Amino acid sequence: MLDMVRSMMAHANLPISFWGDALLTATYIVNHVPSKSVSAMPYELWHGRKPFLDHLHPWGSAGYVHNPTHEHGKLGPRATKMVFMRYPEHSKGYVMFGKHSNGGMTEIDSRNVDFLEDE
Repeated sequence: MLDMVRSMMAHANLPISFWGDALLTATYIVNHVPSKSVSAMPYELWHGRKPFLDHLHPWGSAGYVHNPTHEHGKLGPRATKMVFMRYPEHSKGYVMFGKHSNGGMTEIDSRNVDFLEDE
């Protein structure tokens, strides 16, 4: 598991301060994919059904978080570019991290994200 996290950290070019987020994401992925040591996926054993894997994205990938309630009218920005950090614990979607409009950093839980996995 630690090798997986190290690989994720190196591939994403993010600071070591995001180690915890990488570990949470690696744990989530390991629980949702098949394993050689167990006949079924851990998720399948806990919930009695196979998980959907379409929502999995590379850790640290960029994405645009859509904001339907923007304050600048029709011509204002409708999305903010952020970085994928982890999957939320109690909801569907993604936890994204990026710059806030006032210059600070912010974390947003959102289901409305278009990922740019190549960046």
